[in-house]
Amino acid sequence: MLDKVRQPLKHRPFRRVWLGETVSLVGDYSFEVAFIWLILNETGSTTTLATILLVQAVPRGVLMLVGGAVTDRLSPRAVMFCSHTLRGLAVATLGLIALTDHVSTWHLYALGALTGVAEAFFWPAAGSIIPSLLPPEHLARGNALVGFGEQGARLLGPILGGALVAAVGTSTTILLNAFTFFFAALTVFGAPRRQPADQAGDQTSDQSSDQAGEADEGAKSFTAIRREIVEGLRYAGRSREIRTVLLLIGAAALSYSGLFSVGLPALAKTFPQGSLALGVLLSAWGLGQLIGTIGAVFTGLPRRWGLLIIGMTLCEGTAFVLLGFLPSVWSAAVVLTLLGIGVAYSSDVALPTFIQTRTPTDVLGRVSSVMELPRATLEPLSIAAMGLLVGWDIQWAFVLAAIPMLAVGLHLALDREARALSTTAPEEHPAAKDPDPLVL
Repeated sequence: MLDKVRQPLKHRPFRRVWLGETVSLVGDYSFEVAFIWLILNETGSTTTLATILLVQAVPRGVLMLVGGAVTDRLSPRAVMFCSHTLRGLAVATLGLIALTDHVSTWHLYALGALTGVAEAFFWPAAGSIIPSLLPPEHLARGNALVGFGEQGARLLGPILGGALVAAVGTSTTILLNAFTFFFAALTVFGAPRRQPADQAGDQTSDQSSDQAGEADEGAKSFTAIRREIVEGLRYAGRSREIRTVLLLIGAAALSYSGLFSVGLPALAKTFPQGSLALGVLLSAWGLGQLIGTIGAVFTGLPRRWGLLIIGMTLCEGTAFVLLGFLPSVWSAAVVLTLLGIGVAYSSDVALPTFIQTRTPTDVLGRVSSVMELPRATLEPLSIAAMGLLVGWDIQWAFVLAAIPMLAVGLHLALDREARALSTTAPEEHPAAKDPDPLVL
């Protein structure tokens, strides 16, 4: 069994990219605590926190489909490198400003906007790079290892961030995160090069492009990207399975985004542990997801994934209601840990594998961006709503955050096709030939 789990790590390109992205994620989750605490300390307002996160979320949502099209035209490798570099420079600049105690509110807004733009391109690229690193028969366990790295980072990063903020201050914590971006930018070169889609034709197309004017070429590129975005949307729209998954992702975006970005920080401030309380809550979620991912790696996923995901959606909504009424940070941490186990087991491994085994490589970047679109577009609404609600009543804010999950869970429980969703790959896809599929 252990040998099967290690099989993806025998591929050097996957091993290098996986290591870089895992280190970067540890930095991301550490930075999340430092950045939130910096905003709250500088402004003293959860409303300002919500608006800064909105400034980050809006460009991510607006440009997400463009990011998918650009990824398919260039390569995930190139797009991820540029995104890591841009975010590293932006975060390092904020860290240096914080080190000199000259942070202004506009600096926080500027960082949010820059990272939002970079993430609009990064996430479609990250979602489509794995098939270029591994053969089809190792995709499922490769995604499981990616999930393992992410959940390990969710566990370690927040508690590390909270401890670093308490020990050495926010500026040092932010600067450390910047270095993890640069490290990931170097390791992404372990991915193989891929010929851009617009260079795949014969030499005559290159000769004609050399003779065209720059303005004309720019117009053609814009038209081509727009056409490719529409093609990606149509491809996703034709799939009943993808539409069902998009509904689940949309409900999760409405509930989770504001709850984790604004709700948990506001809840943490009601506990005596301060910044450490926020780190404990976020790390508890990471611990649960780590356990759930490990379970998926070793035991596999059930074929009747639809029933599992519907049941988990209802459990998530119920847990959100409970969180607002729990008396201590430790009881809230227990609920988040248990919830994280179920969410990771039911979706974090299955969702990317589901997409990758049902999507041709030449449109995978665009389909990945479509799958990210509900998160990117609904996240601002969720953050704005939670920002208003926590100022009114924290307990009712958590109750209202649960409604999208409960409503979608009940709707899909009555949908026969949703209940029949399976993690088994279609027979026509190469991954279906996997002699050791990651399903029970």
